[in-house]
Amino acid sequence: MKEEQSGFEPLLDTAEDPAIEFFNLSNKLNRMQRIFVWKVVNNPQMSYVECARKSGYKDARQSAYKLLKHPEVKKEINYLLGELRKKYELNQDRAVKDLYDIRDKALESGSFNAAIAAQNSLLKVGGLVVEKKEVRFGKIDQMSRAEIENRLKVLMGDVIEGEITDETEESISPSSVDLVQDESEQES
Repeated sequence: MKEEQSGFEPLLDTAEDPAIEFFNLSNKLNRMQRIFVWKVVNNPQMSYVECARKSGYKDARQSAYKLLKHPEVKKEINYLLGELRKKYELNQDRAVKDLYDIRDKALESGSFNAAIAAQNSLLKVGGLVVEKKEVRFGKIDQMSRAEIENRLKVLMGDVIEGEITDETEESISPSSVDLVQDESEQES
């Protein structure tokens, strides 16, 4: 119940008790040890002590310590973790197969954008399409004002006209003074 509230989904199976097909079948572990191994692998967010407690051990801390030192328990945990890695393993063959499946299902459902995206990804994996990206490093903070203005001119194609000036409320530009004088002359 607590696992459902945390939003965590078990990795191997939702069953509380382990299914026999998940084990190495060495028959050297008792039932509580198998449940402990199951809880450890299937619930990675759960601590070892909590796994031991949920497996039925009374002294959970001491039992978890002893179980993790037990060679057969370690062997079973490693076996199940290996199976888990195989389940979620990503390799080129699986990725290509998944992309073909995605493309085919997208075409069947009429999602042509998704089909095109999957096809483009297949072409990239196959090496038929190569993306070239150029990354340059540099900071504008390290450039002088003149370098920034020159760079802007180059980027904008010499479209910049005029100068950048620093105007404050107290300073009035000559062109605005001329406008004020022209207006006063017209009124008189």
